Amino acid sequence: MKKLLTFCGLLIFGLVSCFAQQELLGKAEASKEADNYQISLDLLSEIDTTKLSVPQKARFYYLQAANYKFRKEDSEAYPLLLKAKKLYTTIDSLEKVATINLELFQVVKNIGSDQLHYEEYINEYLDYHLSQNNPKNLRKAYIRIAVNFARKATVDSSFAYFRKALHLIIIDKDTLAEADMLNNFGVLHNEFTPYKDSALYYFKTSRRLYRKSEDLQVSYQNTASAYKKIGEYDRAIASYQKADSLLGKQYRKERKHFLYDLMAKTYELANKPTKALEYYKLTQAYQDSLNLKEQEKAIYDIQTKYEVQKKENENLRLKQYRIWLFSGIILLVLLLVASYLVYRNRMAKKQLQIKQSALEKNQLEKQLKDQELAGLDAMLEGQEKERQQIANDLHDNLGGLLATLKLHFQNLKIKTGRLRDEQDELFKTTDSLLDETYQQVRNYAHQRNASLKTSEGLVPSIKNYAAKVSVGNSLVIHIEDHDMERRLETSLEITIFRILQELITNVIKHAEASEIIVHLTAFDDHINIMVEDDGKGFNPSILKENNGMGLGSIIKRVEHIGGEVEIDSQPGGGTTVILNIPML
Repeated sequence: MKKLLTFCGLLIFGLVSCFAQQELLGKAEASKEADNYQISLDLLSEIDTTKLSVPQKARFYYLQAANYKFRKEDSEAYPLLLKAKKLYTTIDSLEKVATINLELFQVVKNIGSDQLHYEEYINEYLDYHLSQNNPKNLRKAYIRIAVNFARKATVDSSFAYFRKALHLIIIDKDTLAEADMLNNFGVLHNEFTPYKDSALYYFKTSRRLYRKSEDLQVSYQNTASAYKKIGEYDRAIASYQKADSLLGKQYRKERKHFLYDLMAKTYELANKPTKALEYYKLTQAYQDSLNLKEQEKAIYDIQTKYEVQKKENENLRLKQYRIWLFSGIILLVLLLVASYLVYRNRMAKKQLQIKQSALEKNQLEKQLKDQELAGLDAMLEGQEKERQQIANDLHDNLGGLLATLKLHFQNLKIKTGRLRDEQDELFKTTDSLLDETYQQVRNYAHQRNASLKTSEGLVPSIKNYAAKVSVGNSLVIHIEDHDMERRLETSLEITIFRILQELITNVIKHAEASEIIVHLTAFDDHINIMVEDDGKGFNPSILKENNGMGLGSIIKRVEHIGGEVEIDSQPGGGTTVILNIPML
């Protein structure tokens, strides 16, 4: 009981500690989402990783890597991403593993080491999305890879992956996504290739597919940038003005500040100082407005953070209260379970004692039964020996005397050849009686001394025995065997032979039958024997009242070797005895 309580205490302590670590992980993730990377790293440093589960540990390393990655510390993020990938792989979080493969590609590409290769991460990332059979997610994967290749040195790879994405977009008939993809082609040509005319073509083509003003505004702004790069400043200014007319109110201040700055610089390049000065002033006006707005936003953010911190403290106290409440409930449940286990253990011991007593009783009964069967075997063995002795005595002694008597009688018949006819008839009758008596004694001796010949096997021995008995009795015995080609253990064959001999003897002695049919059928694990006769039958219930040496003895012998006996009989209806004897 003490050990159980100790275990309960340790379990509760572990649960509380686990909840605490989970709480720190949640705060660290919230700080990262709020771009407070150092605070997130500080919270993660307070976590004891030995108390984390595998999913929690994977999340821990991924958060650490994400913080370093956003701080542009890719060399620190790389080994942490590898650890997170390994742990997520062990828990079969394949989608998360794919995300980490994309981030490993970005990190390795940024590190730029000759010893690190990003191809394997791209391949694993794409293999996952190809296996998901989701075209929309696959095209997003192609776009993410293309964006990461959007550099002057790798612009061809960027084009290749954008084209793969465009192929899926066209199949899906997504017009807006197709326009975005054409705009991306234009940006790549405008920023990283000398083919500005191609950039202008893609920007113009994308506008035919765009429907929203904000999308068109971006396209015109990109067009202006292309014209500016090839020195066509008037066309650039016209495109900027078109972009200005399409600006939505929700983006007005931020976008106009950026757009007017571009227009002022373009007017300056076009050698139009008056217009350049006008747009520089507009840029400054929007800058002042944005600064004021940023100050208001900063004050609002401070107030919001205070309210959030206050709310978090309240939530933390509530969570701690819930943790202690939950721990108390767990302790109570564990105590109830412990009490139930103790009660169950006592009941199990009691049941075990009852079973042990029953087992001992069964063993005693088995010993008594074995002793009874051993006595029966000894008695049967004695009967067997006595039977053989009687048979030998009949054959050797009485048989010899009858043979001598017959010889003397023949001599007497020869010497009295001149006797009257009546005396001759008397001699013939007496001689016939002597022959019949001698033959019956001889047959009885052979019958009593019949035994299994091990060289022949069970079936031939039974058939020989049946032939002998059939000759000496006014009945016919048929032996039918099925699948009995395989020899049995010698002891089993002897036992079956004696049982059949006893059954046939019972029929001869009591049934007054004219026909006996014996069926022997071999199965995989047992022998089936059926003995049928057309005799006068009997009531099987008398076997319970009479435990003599007849069928009752046979039943005990069969049960002794693990077999079963079934008797079907009724007065005047013959008898059928079915034996199922297991193979040794």
